[in-house]
Amino acid sequence: MKKTILFVLATILMMSLLVGCAAQNTSGSTTGPALVTVKGKIANGSYVLDQAAFDANSKELKTFDPWVGDKGKDVTEKGILLKDLITMVKPSSDVKTVSLIGTDGKAFDVAFEDAQKYDIMLSHWVDGTMLDQKNGGPVKAAYPKDATNYKPENWAWWVVTVEFK
Repeated sequence: MKKTILFVLATILMMSLLVGCAAQNTSGSTTGPALVTVKGKIANGSYVLDQAAFDANSKELKTFDPWVGDKGKDVTEKGILLKDLITMVKPSSDVKTVSLIGTDGKAFDVAFEDAQKYDIMLSHWVDGTMLDQKNGGPVKAAYPKDATNYKPENWAWWVVTVEFK
């Protein structure tokens, strides 16, 4: 009887370990729904940014957002910098463009060199408030003041995919 109970407990433990291992995804965080899928010429082919990824990797950027906040006043954007995303996903050496793609399929391209040079951000919060569907979220592009070649039209809203090309 003791052997049977021990066998059943060992089997349950093994199955629990197998299920836990199967649930892990080495191509990104998997603790919640995907906010942004990263694909293209990157290690592992794709990477998922969920809420946990944003919580763990976000930085703040004080900038002028032409679409949010009081006219003429800076806001504090918070999210993942493209330069940090580059470190996370390890794009191939021949990447030239980082394409930010919205829910409507419209793409906003950022030169790979600029993504490395400037603090261009996948913003998830503005002034401490999480972005939602009505204000361009849950993720939108935000540009620092020194990235002057990116005009207000480049501030992509509803970003769901980042593609390294």
